[in-house]
Amino acid sequence: MNKLRGALIGAACLVAWASASLVGCKRASDRGGTVAEDLKDIGKATEKTAKDIGHATAQGMENAKNTADVGTQDAWITTKVKSELTGAGFDPLHVHVDTNAKVVTLSGPIDSPAKAEKAVTLARSVSGVAEVRNRLFVNPSPR
Repeated sequence: MNKLRGALIGAACLVAWASASLVGCKRASDRGGTVAEDLKDIGKATEKTAKDIGHATAQGMENAKNTADVGTQDAWITTKVKSELTGAGFDPLHVHVDTNAKVVTLSGPIDSPAKAEKAVTLARSVSGVAEVRNRLFVNPSPR
């Protein structure tokens, strides 16, 4: 959404710049031309500005779509990793899974280093995971 807002702000700045450029232009009559030529020049400048705004808006929408696709994919990866861990006997209330740009971060308390390694292996096995960051810590054994 921020990228779309940025594209729209950019488009508004482009319109302001084009308007300022037109104000600074010499009239065709000052160059020996006619008012009709002035209007024709203004029409061309306006058409170009409208095309530029259209391209900027289209690019902003494409960026917003790509960002949404990545967010959806991250949510799917998180769900799949949590499902794998729960199926293998890990407590979903203690082992936390966060995904950002296909990078999964596992955190929370765990019983042993072997279980931590098993959790990392399970997370890596999920389709779409690019990297797994292990932030799990082993609970000290009770005395």
